[in-house]
Amino acid sequence: MPERESEAKKEDEPVKLEDAAEETGAIIGKGVRKTWSVMKSFGKGLVDAVDSKEKPTDVTVCPHCGAPTAPESSFCSECGEKL
Repeated sequence: MPERESEAKKEDEPVKLEDAAEETGAIIGKGVRKTWSVMKSFGKGLVDAVDSKEKPTDVTVCPHCGAPTAPESSFCSECGEKL
């Protein structure tokens, strides 16, 4: 029963607004820092994924319209002219 008595005393004690605000701010701050950390990690992973994609090295240009085309193409995918 001593636990219940101490709980009842805690409930009866007035809560200082400054203390509640400080505790709430600390909790929110931790959440914001964690969210920011996750966002930075996601952003870095996204940039790394985009950067690591293979860039086409064997790209030719259509002599008719200047659109990039694959070297094995017989026709331009943009203007349809024979390459």
